[in-house]
Amino acid sequence: MRLALLLLLSLTTTFAAEKKYTFRADFALSRHVEGPRITPALQKDKATLLFFWAYELDGPSGEDLKAFQKLAEEHKDDLLVIGVENVGMAGSSKNITTLTKKAGLTFSMYSGCRSPFKTNAYPYICVFDREGKLIYNAVPKADALMEAIAKAVAKPEKKDGKEAPKKDEKPKLDPKRAA
Repeated sequence: MRLALLLLLSLTTTFAAEKKYTFRADFALSRHVEGPRITPALQKDKATLLFFWAYELDGPSGEDLKAFQKLAEEHKDDLLVIGVENVGMAGSSKNITTLTKKAGLTFSMYSGCRSPFKTNAYPYICVFDREGKLIYNAVPKADALMEAIAKAVAKPEKKDGKEAPKKDEKPKLDPKRAA
């Protein structure tokens, strides 16, 4: 009986976790603090790494945030890195701006975000592919995070030397062949 109950509970948990989240529909950044403002034009054809952090836990050095700066620099053409200070007690705009300048951070920084995930473990990371679909969310484990980033920044497969059309996009007709 207990085994059946545990199995049923694990199945409902698995199915609940299967919900597909997207950046634009399920996440809303709050107050812009530093770096480029996130716009649809800036996001076009780029993957997104959104990480939640707490000013109180990082301290005035910003050492932990430098790993995200390194990711932003390594994938500057394919990945947007967005930091969200999520606790807000000491994470005032002034404190965050001072920290980002001191640590040499150039990625987008926000204070607060509406998200379907509630966490008190920091950093908490969400990785979205080029279409804005969530493909990874967790307290990061180095190998799993690197794998998710590689998958997110991967270019769409090409067929016959041309990019494959996106699911919602109709293939363009060649005028010479249409005649």
